[in-house]
Amino acid sequence: MNRRTLLKSATLLPLASATDGLITSAPSARKRSLRFAYLGDTHITPDSKPMESVAKCFQHAQSHADKPAFILHGGDVIMDALAKDRADVQKQWDAWNSVVKANNSLPIEYCIGNHDIWGFEEAKSDPSYGKKWAVDQMKIGNRYRSFDRNGWHFIILDSVQPKPDGKWYTGYIDQEQLDWLKQDLAKTGTKTPVLILSHIPIFSPTGFFSEKNVKDGAWTIPAALVLSNTPELLKLFYQYPNVKTALSGHMHLLDRVDYNGVMYLCNGAVCGDWWRNDTYQQTKAGYALIDLYDDGTLERTYLHYQ
Repeated sequence: MNRRTLLKSATLLPLASATDGLITSAPSARKRSLRFAYLGDTHITPDSKPMESVAKCFQHAQSHADKPAFILHGGDVIMDALAKDRADVQKQWDAWNSVVKANNSLPIEYCIGNHDIWGFEEAKSDPSYGKKWAVDQMKIGNRYRSFDRNGWHFIILDSVQPKPDGKWYTGYIDQEQLDWLKQDLAKTGTKTPVLILSHIPIFSPTGFFSEKNVKDGAWTIPAALVLSNTPELLKLFYQYPNVKTALSGHMHLLDRVDYNGVMYLCNGAVCGDWWRNDTYQQTKAGYALIDLYDDGTLERTYLHYQ
């Protein structure tokens, strides 16, 4: 990884295949701890194109000679559960489970996306209403959690919350979860490198890509695009120099922001432009290979699987 390679990793990387990394020590002094594949925003439906394309993406991710150890899914597994009835949502989850069973042999760790949440108005009295259905389908036990792998600590957050009027959704980390996050970081300490995943970005410039966010000559970025309590999270992360990266999806765009020693990576989308086109804005449909190293450094390679 030379100076030229680092400089080419600008804030936005709309490339079919791009590698970027955060290097804090000589590459020769480090050893890779773990490789995993990030797949996000698959937005699967029972239709042939999404099912065939997601299958192809799984196959591509597992075809590397240097195979990833597991898959980290960044959320929005299915096309939409917010405004669909039970039968429609069940068909989407069935399509996902069918593709996974036939085309994937790797463990999957999931993050809940806004479209994974069942928000159908008439279903409010159903026990599966809200996030429970997604939690059950993903077999994750809880909407947020943490785990350790090969010397790294992973924290998966639930970034999607109901609005005050009870309608989905806005982006922030609720107080219960924030209290847990503070405790989890304190328990982990300041030595073990930490990777954080949220569906909605914690810190990203991608909200500036929509002209709808400019009103009366001023930018207005809604919390549906970047978390509303990001300032509080940035202050928290600053207390822990071992927080090395925060991954996200949601925007279907590829970007990188380095701030206070944390690499914030938005990782494109498997579905591209929600299956309408292979490219959304300037980002091609794809997934990322993430390499984590024992010195707390990491590298991302974004790959176009088609």
